[in-house]
Amino acid sequence: MFIDNNISIAIINSGGIRKYHSCLKSLKNSIDLNQTKIFRFVEKQTRGQTLNLIIKKIGTKNDLLIVADDIKFTKGWFEKLIRNKDKAEIWGTNMLYPKTNIIQDNGYEIINLNNSALLSPINRGKKFLNYSKKEWHYRDCCCGCFLYLTQKALTYQKKFYPEYGANRWDELSYILKAKDKGLKLAVLNHNLFHEGISTKNHHKMKFRTISYQIEKKLWNKFQKKFINLKLIKKKILINFDKKIIKLVENKYNKILFYGAGIFSETFIKKDILNIKNVSFCSGLKEEIGKKIGNYKIVDVKKININNFNSVVITSEDSAKKIYDNNFNLRLKKKWEGNFYKIQTKKTNNLWTYSINEIRQ
Repeated sequence: MFIDNNISIAIINSGGIRKYHSCLKSLKNSIDLNQTKIFRFVEKQTRGQTLNLIIKKIGTKNDLLIVADDIKFTKGWFEKLIRNKDKAEIWGTNMLYPKTNIIQDNGYEIINLNNSALLSPINRGKKFLNYSKKEWHYRDCCCGCFLYLTQKALTYQKKFYPEYGANRWDELSYILKAKDKGLKLAVLNHNLFHEGISTKNHHKMKFRTISYQIEKKLWNKFQKKFINLKLIKKKILINFDKKIIKLVENKYNKILFYGAGIFSETFIKKDILNIKNVSFCSGLKEEIGKKIGNYKIVDVKKININNFNSVVITSEDSAKKIYDNNFNLRLKKKWEGNFYKIQTKKTNNLWTYSINEIRQ
């Protein structure tokens, strides 16, 4: 199947010319482009500004496919889109981590967690086994590195909101405004590969950081503008299993937690930690010296591992990388202790945090 002339394609180039050509090559291998012109846009200061420039330059007379240069296409996506195009005005697609069968997201849902809105990736970290019979699903949001905007969507919603998107949620700002006007978002049940780095090359820290503590402040500004907490249908409760509770209640344990994200923040609020027996650390420069609850976040490089007999890595998706980069070599010296990583079991309305030991 080939793309007709009623579709415009824009590739956002943030990773250099090689990235652009790699993305373009995978696109050409996945579909016959016919005479379709490909527009290359070098990333502006933020993703939202780039997206607005694309719409301004290309216009709103045709359907518009926008992709980032860290996407690798696979065959079949366009055929599924055409078969189901009448179901929604805005389309995303499933994403896998590069060269794996591990799901990055099957779209996103907006949930109520700790009385705040949270954009939660669906099925992240799970192995992809096979496609379901349904070729698409309605979602609250999708990965913004693949956005298919129909001409109808562009007629009713012509801009993104970079002053709120903060180089992270620009696609969500567009989608929520479009939904307010009666438009729909669907995510194709088809996998592309996504590196997830195209917006992480920014020279300004606040536009590239992965720090939850910093993103939280930016997110609060976003949700005040775009999200009504009362309208969120799904409320999540958090539970901590007995292993975690037993670990921290043992007065002989000296515990180092790596990470200052949702787990750490929620666990501190449970108010069962002994401040003398627990420390929090991070490898992110922008978090070091900041506070999470009553705890000062310490530089992981300055930690004396011998002051602890237990280490818990709270960043579930990055646990192996964090362990290898920050602890593996240091533990070749004799150290008597236990290493753990957090794992989350998610059901419809309950997240249960547990710990699994990392074998050294």
